[in-house]
Amino acid sequence: MESLKAVIQYAYDHAEGFRKWMDNARLSPTDIQTEKDLSKIPVLKKDDLPDIQKENAPFGLFTTIRNSDMARVFMSPGPIYDPQTHEKDFWRFSEALHTAGFNETDIVQNTFSYHLSPAGFMFDSALRELGATVIPAGTGNRELQIQIMKDLQVTGYVGTPSFFSILIDAIEEKGWMFGKDIHLKRAFFIAEMLTTEMRKRCEEKAIAVFEGYGTADCGCLAYEDKLGPGLKLTSSAIVQICDPLSGDELLSSEGEVVVTLFDKSYPLIRFGTGDLSRWVEGYEGKRIAGVLGRISDGVKVKGMFVREKQLASVLEQAGYSTFQGIIKRENNQDIFELFIESDEELKLDLGEKLQDVLRVSPILKKINKGQINRNEHRLIDQRSYEMKNILKK
Repeated sequence: MESLKAVIQYAYDHAEGFRKWMDNARLSPTDIQTEKDLSKIPVLKKDDLPDIQKENAPFGLFTTIRNSDMARVFMSPGPIYDPQTHEKDFWRFSEALHTAGFNETDIVQNTFSYHLSPAGFMFDSALRELGATVIPAGTGNRELQIQIMKDLQVTGYVGTPSFFSILIDAIEEKGWMFGKDIHLKRAFFIAEMLTTEMRKRCEEKAIAVFEGYGTADCGCLAYEDKLGPGLKLTSSAIVQICDPLSGDELLSSEGEVVVTLFDKSYPLIRFGTGDLSRWVEGYEGKRIAGVLGRISDGVKVKGMFVREKQLASVLEQAGYSTFQGIIKRENNQDIFELFIESDEELKLDLGEKLQDVLRVSPILKKINKGQINRNEHRLIDQRSYEMKNILKK
């Protein structure tokens, strides 16, 4: 708490943007005496950053040091400008990579971009902090990538699982053998969902697989440690799961990942990432279930966000291609009806499969083919109260 109070006071004294944010909420640093008090501070939404930064370029007056003191400045889509100071492991990913087994004996192929996006430098600096040798491979060029991997006897990979899958395909096309021609021992994935199939494919080649979660603004937030389900929270930030509308903390349902950093140079405090997650049951405040989507991707039903893509994935695997979900409000309760076109009775286990993925049970209704208007959305929120505004954030 002393570190938290210190960074809030420092930000209030040195970052004009944060001071105005607090003043507009009629708060002072002395109002934040416990971690629970953080919820008094309005959430600073990532989706609002482009306008905030445009008004006071480049960082919306939320940094505490001069622009000339920045080591690098990156640009994320929005655009959102992200600063980097001269600290060695500015994004704090060395904690996650150390847990994954990376060390000074490793030669690591970093396939994240070093161009405008901070991802390449995020992992470059973290790996160097651990003493590893880094190959700044960047993206693309699969033939060159696998040649480097073979010639330099690369032992580690950091990047997305989808690109690693492409490299594995290329290696197998060459007829090269893992353990003989290719010496990879470990891989760290981020930025995309790691499928069970991809994890199994790596492990069959004796490659230890770890995944993590972070953002361009906040750096490392959580990572796999094999000691429990889901992802363990970083020790270098405060992470909350909050209602996207009110900002209140949630313990048992999906919500927005809200982050408070202890970085005095760019003190993001109660920063709403726009990512959705939930606590792993029994590990509240310690482990999250990974990234479950974005706020703009879904509709909140009974405390859970239902997303069209998730819905479509389950139904298409079950053999149903045409459907429409309707969410409405009756007797102060959310009602989720799912209409599915089918010539036959719906499969008995469909409801259970939907519950496993969505964590909310729709009322299934079979209708004849041709009854759903293909020009309408496949997920419609008919409720007329304020929660609809979640979709606009």
